[in-house]
Amino acid sequence: MEIKEENEKSKYVFFVILLLTFISSQIISDFSIKKNVPMRTGIQDSIIIGQYEAPYQYRILKPVLGKSINFFVSRFVRDPEHSHVVSYQILISFVFLGIYTLFYFYLKLFFSVLPCIIGLLLIQIVIPLGITSIWEEGDYITLLFYLIGFNLMFRSKDYLLPVVILFGVLNRDQIIYIIVFYIAFLIGEKRLFTKRSIFIIALCIAAYFTAYFSMRLYFGFKINYYSTEKQVSINIFLWKDILGLWVEQVFIYVVLALISYKKSSTFFRLSLISLILYVGIFFFNSIMSQVAKILPAYLILIPMGLQTLTGEKMKYYQKNIAE
Repeated sequence: MEIKEENEKSKYVFFVILLLTFISSQIISDFSIKKNVPMRTGIQDSIIIGQYEAPYQYRILKPVLGKSINFFVSRFVRDPEHSHVVSYQILISFVFLGIYTLFYFYLKLFFSVLPCIIGLLLIQIVIPLGITSIWEEGDYITLLFYLIGFNLMFRSKDYLLPVVILFGVLNRDQIIYIIVFYIAFLIGEKRLFTKRSIFIIALCIAAYFTAYFSMRLYFGFKINYYSTEKQVSINIFLWKDILGLWVEQVFIYVVLALISYKKSSTFFRLSLISLILYVGIFFFNSIMSQVAKILPAYLILIPMGLQTLTGEKMKYYQKNIAE
C-alpha cells in the first residue's frame, strides 16, 4: 500500500519540477535578464573578447553558452536585444530544470516523495531572493554544478568530480569548495584515506588549478578590483542591511538544520560545521548582501531541515547499515 501511495505521489513530481522551473525562470528573466539588455550584451561581449575586469573576465562559461544559443536564436529573432533575452531565457530555463530535477534525485536518496516536494519548494523560495544584479545567472549555474557533484558522490560516481570542477571553474571559482563537502562525505563513508579517494581529491585540485591558470594565461593576469580589503570594508559598512537579509533568508534554515543535527549523518553534521568556513570565505571575498552565492549551502541545510519539518529520518545511511 505504501509503495502504491509513493508511486501516486511520484506522478506529480514532474509537474512540480516544470512549474517551479517556469516560476524561477520567469522571475530571473523579469528582474535580471530584461533589466538592462544593452549593458548585459556589453558585459557578455567584453568578457568573450578579453576586455572585462577581473574576476568577471574569467567567468567565461555563461557568456559563451549565451552567445552560442544566440547564434541559433538570431536566425529567427532579428532584433538583437530581443534575441539576447530569448537566448538567456532558454539558458536559464535549462539551468533551473537541471537544478530542480537533480535536487529531487538528491533528496530522494534520503526521503520519501512528499518531503522531497517540500524540499523543492524550500529551495524555490530562496532562489529569487538572491537577485542583486542584471548579470545574475552564474550563481544558479554554480548551484547546478554543486548538485551534479553531490549526485555523483552519493551514486558512487565520484571519479567524475574533477570534470565537474574543471568546467565549474569556468563559471565561478566557488566550485572549489565542493572538495570540502567531498571530504566530509568520505569521512562519513570511512574511506577518506584510501588510495582511490586521495587520487580523486588530487585530480580535483589539479582540475581546479588547470582551469584557473588556463583562463589567466589566455586572457592575462588582471588585478582584481574587488580586493579583500574592499570587500571586507563594504561588508562592515553594510552590516545592518546584511544582517537583516541573512536573518530573513538564511536563519530559519539554519535553525531547522540545527534541530536535527544529532540525528543527522556524519556527512551532514560535518558539512554543516564546514559552512562556518564557507561563510568566512564569503565575508572576505564577496559582498554578503549577494546571498545567491550562499545557495550551495542549502544543499546541506534543506535536507537536515526536512527531518525537523517532516519527522522523517534520512534513509540513505539506514539502508547502508542494514546492508
